[in-house]
Amino acid sequence: MNLEKESALLTLIFADDTVQYRNRILPTGSIACMAMNIPKDMLEKSLPLCQRIAAVNTMLRTGIADKTAMSSACMAAHSLLKLMALHEPFTFLDNPKLDQRLDQAFTVDAFKKIRAFNSAVQNGMMDEEAEKKFGPTIDLLGLAPCLANYYDAISMLQEHIAPFADQLDGKDLPRTKEAYLTQFSQSFPENFRIGDSTDSWMSMINVTVQYTAGVNEKNGQKQMKKHMHFLTFGGMLRADFFEGIAVGHAPKRCAICGRWFLTTDARHTKYCSDLCPTDPLGRKCRVIGNLQGRAARELAADHPLNAPYTRRMNTINQCLSRGTISKELADVMKKLAKDKKQRAKADLEYSKGPYQREMEQEALKAEAKKLLA
Repeated sequence: MNLEKESALLTLIFADDTVQYRNRILPTGSIACMAMNIPKDMLEKSLPLCQRIAAVNTMLRTGIADKTAMSSACMAAHSLLKLMALHEPFTFLDNPKLDQRLDQAFTVDAFKKIRAFNSAVQNGMMDEEAEKKFGPTIDLLGLAPCLANYYDAISMLQEHIAPFADQLDGKDLPRTKEAYLTQFSQSFPENFRIGDSTDSWMSMINVTVQYTAGVNEKNGQKQMKKHMHFLTFGGMLRADFFEGIAVGHAPKRCAICGRWFLTTDARHTKYCSDLCPTDPLGRKCRVIGNLQGRAARELAADHPLNAPYTRRMNTINQCLSRGTISKELADVMKKLAKDKKQRAKADLEYSKGPYQREMEQEALKAEAKKLLA
């Protein structure tokens, strides 16, 4: 269909450990991970729009067109695409061409051509000229079910897959393919029946799979590519999530902003690389996390910069208790030692050189006496 060629709205291309959606090539699992971050309030706004579009699905089943409902569905489709385009992975939907096609597809005229289109398909008469003629009808048949499913697809993804992703993000669980698959086998039974409704959220129906030979974007080597064409967002997102698990990719919650991001190796990365939405300085979560980690390390008793300070404070207290230095001199020495430690934490060059020398007992005492003098 032209819709697939131009917008690739429901098509994913898997190759080795990557997935291609539209013109973006990402680690497999990225598309589902992005969708898990779509805000709840945005989903609530999309629900009434999806319901209005679903009225067209009723028309498709009954074969009876309603001009008013069709016009309402068209306006809802425009609003929904704009709403979807605010968040990845659907940012490409802010597209004037697609808006034009909506106006042509969600019409009674396009609806009335469905019977003729089906006849042309059954009789093998679909050439380029026929595709052009039935273009709006083809778009209507593809877009109405797809967009009407949006709220349910994202909600089911966040309701059912997010808890499993939380299990994969367990504190003691290694971030490896083997660990993910072990957890998967514990969470989902190995014995199942095709079409078993008890786990319907995991099954995908009406999926078309095509294979082509292509080139690996990383090394330029030939590889097999699996093109998967879906009828709903639900099937597309579930496929990407589980294909990601199969190659050792899994979502993880950022310890700073709480959003999901994808990990592709065994490192226990804690923070995503996106901008933190609540940071007034507009910093990335990874930067904030690294600063917090540094602060925590500096507070640790065994931090290298704390050791000279701790030794010197002990020596000053011992000398004070023995009466070899006055309380006035001891107070100045303690104040100097604390200031030097703080400077060392803020100044890398100072911490590597003068800090150690200036924290020696005799050097610190001499400096304190100068200040007193």
